Amino acid sequence: MSGPVVLGVFQSKDFVGLSNLRRVCEAARDVAQVEFEPYVASSHVDLAEDLIAGDIGIAWMPPIFAGDLIEQHLATPLALPVRAGKTAYHAALIGRKGGPRSIAEMQGLRVGWVAQDSASGYLLPRTHIAAQGHDVATFFAREQFYQGHRAVVDAVSRGEIDVGATRCHLKPDGSLLRGSWTDGDGHSARPVVLVQAIGPIPNDTLVAGPSLPATTRATLTRWLLSLPAQTKPLFDALFDTSEFRPADASHYDALRHVVRAARARGYDALPRASRSAFRVR
Repeated sequence: MSGPVVLGVFQSKDFVGLSNLRRVCEAARDVAQVEFEPYVASSHVDLAEDLIAGDIGIAWMPPIFAGDLIEQHLATPLALPVRAGKTAYHAALIGRKGGPRSIAEMQGLRVGWVAQDSASGYLLPRTHIAAQGHDVATFFAREQFYQGHRAVVDAVSRGEIDVGATRCHLKPDGSLLRGSWTDGDGHSARPVVLVQAIGPIPNDTLVAGPSLPATTRATLTRWLLSLPAQTKPLFDALFDTSEFRPADASHYDALRHVVRAARARGYDALPRASRSAFRVR
């Protein structure tokens, strides 16, 4: 790879800004002794295509995209991010208190999704509903995208929609640890409850494309596994994590199994436009 290593992320409504991304690039430069350049994509499809083409060296990718790229040997995970002590999380179908208590009771209601390429905010919940024998194309009375987890929770709280898809972490006994609608201690004053948890889903992660030299990849992985104290706030602000664990491609096996099973039933979890992202150029 000639020139700077490009670090790409996707800009959602939850994106905290380019300044933090620039500072992460500066910290990576000091460690790897190569220049890093920030890049903010308009979609995960753009990120995937640019990674495959070699236009960017590293990308922060959602799990389904990462799993597909890793399976086709088009990307390598640098390290697995840890949130709430875990390298995976669950999708959460939420509703207002006094609302639906099961997926069956959601039929004919208004639903809010995060985005078409969000694993917890769209892809896995729809796959799960299809697996229950429902026609997801007609199951809800109205579907709307909000482009952010907080925006979905706010819409449920206001009563603008009846059901929302977002993310959560569970305790070992299956009870709720925390969700995007709760405080850090798992409590919330919002009139929102968990109806169904779906998963586990691997956390979003940093993946390296084929253009990133192996030596740079190894250096960055060692850095991520032992982030200095002064760098952790940057990662917390940008990626909602400051702890990483060694990566293993098999971490995505369960998710890939769900996606394959859905495709075998005629339901493709990824948006149709995303299929073009996974071609070797």
